[in-house]
Amino acid sequence: MALADRTYSFRAPAQFAERLLAAERAYRSLVRDPATAARITRELEIELQRGLRQGDERARVQGPLLRAVTGAFVTAVERAMGEELLVDELRAFDRADLDGDDERRALLQATTLGHDD
Repeated sequence: MALADRTYSFRAPAQFAERLLAAERAYRSLVRDPATAARITRELEIELQRGLRQGDERARVQGPLLRAVTGAFVTAVERAMGEELLVDELRAFDRADLDGDDERRALLQATTLGHDD
């Protein structure tokens, strides 16, 4: 039987289908950046090593093997998505005027301009 003619399946938590769909969508855009693509590849390798620790026994039963591979993909992409979100938040934090520096400068400048007679 050809591989294309065969159906493989495994049991997964109810939310897994949604996570897989989100990971598939995000993957396409995330891998456009070479640094992010490299992070996803590293995470995928780590997750595959964790998920395939059982060795040859798991390879004989396709369900657990496919779940490990699919789970590794989802986890790797989710981590990359989380890192991208964290980077965006850090950039926003850097842009934020948390201590009121801009306001103080504006007040100081207004005060200085007012006494320039």
